[in-house]
Amino acid sequence: MTAIFRPEGHHFRATEHAGGPWSPDMLQGSATTALMAREVERFATESGFAVRRLTFDLWRPAGLRAFRTIAELLRDGRKAKTAQVRLMDGETEIGRCTALLTAQSGESPADPFAGPATLDKAPEAGSPPPAFAQKWSRYFQNVSVRLIEGALEKPGPAAAWMRLDAALVEGEPNTPMLQAVQAADFSSGVAQIVDMRDWTFINPEISLYFFRPPEGEWILIRAATRVGANGAGLTTATLSDRNGPFAEVMQAMSFERRDAVQAQAS
Repeated sequence: MTAIFRPEGHHFRATEHAGGPWSPDMLQGSATTALMAREVERFATESGFAVRRLTFDLWRPAGLRAFRTIAELLRDGRKAKTAQVRLMDGETEIGRCTALLTAQSGESPADPFAGPATLDKAPEAGSPPPAFAQKWSRYFQNVSVRLIEGALEKPGPAAAWMRLDAALVEGEPNTPMLQAVQAADFSSGVAQIVDMRDWTFINPEISLYFFRPPEGEWILIRAATRVGANGAGLTTATLSDRNGPFAEVMQAMSFERRDAVQAQAS
């Protein structure tokens, strides 16, 4: 059975299917964030609170090794809780997720200013990307993609349905929350605006804001990227399921010319 991680006691060993776009020996960001989100979701289920915000700080590159997660409650409130999950490579912390959870009430107010709901095309109506684009990373080869707007191989805003087909953790089903988190990391790739032969672009962090729980396997990413000064940028995205939007995503972007990267390495 294909899996991104295999459990080994209290650790999770990354398989070859976890490889990312910049090196096949380094984890895809989606794998890193989803593994931390798994711990947050377990805590949310136990507490009965809803996940409202997930902020991931990705501090160090992660190789294909065995990792462990350390979860702790930073604030235990009656209406809001703050949890933290640390991703450890041995004794080195390589990433951290800070999660806001809130108590669930019985109903929500009506929004008198909301426009009529319009649903996007279903994934069955979309088209797969070119085969070469699907080879962007080993991890990405285990993700089903259906484009409904734009193109992955061309710069500009786009909208694409995504579904991780491999198990994130061997022997466990991929929950809608995990599907949403792993898809969110692709926002900057969906909305890439540079030629990847000339530029690298990374997001050292990513934040998701949920206004309802996601449902189902397929997650739609509708994303756009803006470029600022001194190599800075910002990717924003809306995540939807078959019933419509459920979360907003923000990624701080860092651009660098490939020739500058190569000069620093030499």
